[in-house]
Amino acid sequence: MKRAFFLILTVTILSCKTEEKQESKKQIIEIDNVELLEIYEKDQNDRMSDNINWSKVNERDSLRRVRIHQLLDSGKVKTGKDLKNAAMIFQHGKDSTDYGLAVRLMKKAIEKDSTINKWLFAAATDRYLLSKGEPQIYGTQYQKMGDEPWKIGKIDTTKISDAERIEYGVETLEEQKQKLKEMNSGNHGNGH
Repeated sequence: MKRAFFLILTVTILSCKTEEKQESKKQIIEIDNVELLEIYEKDQNDRMSDNINWSKVNERDSLRRVRIHQLLDSGKVKTGKDLKNAAMIFQHGKDSTDYGLAVRLMKKAIEKDSTINKWLFAAATDRYLLSKGEPQIYGTQYQKMGDEPWKIGKIDTTKISDAERIEYGVETLEEQKQKLKEMNSGNHGNGH
């Protein structure tokens, strides 16, 4: 009887230790990629000036995209914030391939971290659609040609509701009209 009890106790202890090891493996905390954060901050800083030299910014953007591809390929883009930061770099890309990657990265970021601001997903989606000659659906993309007034990019207002726009941090259709008026009256920034 003592031997059976000892055997049961030993098996129970060993199974508890195995569960503890499995739990500790699950609790590994992923740390945001510091290099990726620095790349993101440089991308944002390039867009903060009133007199932007776009040829230089485009050159730096291109180099940033190359580096982000390297980080993605080496598995160094892990956290939701990493994915969001990488998505912003491709949101500032040059074509539908870059914008499509931004959409996919943001989708993963939101799946990985439900607290991520979803606006970038909407903006990347809109930019991607417009780059393919299709209308945007959220209404994040505004355009200005020379001295012409600001306009909202072509939009299909039937694909999603204002409730979905709000969920993704985008203004309602009515708020977009008001924002456009403000942008053209000089009472607002230069759009997204």
